[in-house]
Amino acid sequence: MNLYYLGPEGTHSHDAAVQLRDGMLRDAELIPCTTIPMVIERTCSVQAEKALCCVPIENSIQGSVAQTWDTLMKSACGTGDASQGGSISILAAFTVPIHHYAIHRQGISYEDVRRVYSHPQALAQCQEHIASLFPEAVPVALTSTAEAVRQIAEGDGAGSQADAAVAIAGRNAAARYGLECSSSPIEDQAGNETRFALVGTRASQVERVGTPLGWRLDERMVSLCLHGVAHSPGGLVGALLPFAQAGLNLGRVESRPVGDRLGNYVFYLDVSFAASAAGAELNARLAPVTHQLAASGIEVVELGNYPVYQVEL
Repeated sequence: MNLYYLGPEGTHSHDAAVQLRDGMLRDAELIPCTTIPMVIERTCSVQAEKALCCVPIENSIQGSVAQTWDTLMKSACGTGDASQGGSISILAAFTVPIHHYAIHRQGISYEDVRRVYSHPQALAQCQEHIASLFPEAVPVALTSTAEAVRQIAEGDGAGSQADAAVAIAGRNAAARYGLECSSSPIEDQAGNETRFALVGTRASQVERVGTPLGWRLDERMVSLCLHGVAHSPGGLVGALLPFAQAGLNLGRVESRPVGDRLGNYVFYLDVSFAASAAGAELNARLAPVTHQLAASGIEVVELGNYPVYQVEL
């Protein structure tokens, strides 16, 4: 079984994939990819039962990871490169604490830093600390936190006094590349967490195991995408009202552009259920709502029906 993730080794996604393998997928081989869409596309491109992936879906500071949700939606709807191997679905999700550190070569003075490398999510999660610690620096977005550390390790930012650089990444990445890191985390909000998803084709055979040691089952979730919500007064209210009438709790409602023209949106919804709820119960409670929406011309695409865990290690 292949388990794809956003690499290289040392990213937060790599750390999450290791936790996922150790908790649920003992025989999985971890395979890094350079972008989130590539992670999902690779999962779709191989034999269905032999590939899964671990991708970030939401952060407590910056919110949803739009690139992940948009790629999942395109796969589920049969559009884009990620749909070529078959529709995929979220099979499970787990939330882990995330800590970012300033990582650099020995002897660097923060006053001399002129560039701060990291993934866009990490840069956004640390923007206040970056402005305070490195007031003369320009943020530089790269494909991953570990790629930022790799560039520092290979010589960028070794520099001259007035032209130093740092990377923002997890402490494991600093240890992996033999670099120094700040003594404390620099994310802007305490309690920073990211939720990762285990994703695979609907034909994937994931062994059903109990809750992994050090994990807590928090809730069950059904993630949906609504297409065709009327662009008119009350259009969104009309699409959401059936959920309220059915007594369903929406933990997330988010719009995203379709991309063909301004004003054309899809809406992502997370419907939250108690941890004790069974999959059949979720489907039974949602069915009348989705039928009502379909009757009004709204297409409802399910992106996953899955358990959500909190990693307590």
